[in-house]
Amino acid sequence: MDSKLVSLLKENKKIVTVSSNNLPISRKDSEMVGRFIKYLTIPYAKKYLEMVIEKKIAVPYYKYHKKQAHHKNVMGKVPYGRYPIKVSKYFIKLLNSLENNAKNMGLDPNKVVIISVNVSKGNKFPGRLRIVKVKTGPGGIRRTLIVVHKKVSHIKIYGLYLESLDTSKKLRRKSLKQIVKQILEEWRQKI
Repeated sequence: MDSKLVSLLKENKKIVTVSSNNLPISRKDSEMVGRFIKYLTIPYAKKYLEMVIEKKIAVPYYKYHKKQAHHKNVMGKVPYGRYPIKVSKYFIKLLNSLENNAKNMGLDPNKVVIISVNVSKGNKFPGRLRIVKVKTGPGGIRRTLIVVHKKVSHIKIYGLYLESLDTSKKLRRKSLKQIVKQILEEWRQKI
C-alpha cells in the first residue's frame, strides 16, 4: 500500500489498520492465508478461517506447494491446499482487533473489506540447538552445534470502509475487488 494514500484515507476515516509484530507463526503459511482472506468482509473472513480450523475447507496454496496433497474442499483455482490451524487462530485474533478498531472509529465492521495483508519476516530468535555431523577429512567426523531459529512473522492488515456496500446481499470476491479498485483509483487522483 502507498503510504500517501493510506495517510489520506486515514484522515477521511476510510481505512482501518491492524498490525502485529513477532508472531510465532510461519511466514509462508501467513502469506497464503492472507491471500485467502483478501477482498472479503471481516465477518466472512472470520467464518472462512473458523471453517479452516474445523477442517471443512482448505486454504489454497499458490506458492510453497511442493509434494502437497490435493484436496476436494480447496476454495481456489488450484487443487492443493492445507489447513494452517495455528495461523488461522492468530488471524482471527487480528481480525477481531480490526473489527474493534472499526467500531472505535465509528464505522460499521460489516462494511469493512480487507484490501491488503502484508506479511514479512520477523526478528530471529534462537529456538533450539542442534548437533550436526561434519566430515573433516578422510576418516574424521566432527560434531558441531548450530542454532535453529524460530519462525516469526510481522503482519499488517488494511481494511477499506465501503459506505455503499449492501450487507444483505452476498457479494462475490470479484465484484468486491472491482469496487475496491475503483474507489482506490478515485482516491489516488486526489493525491
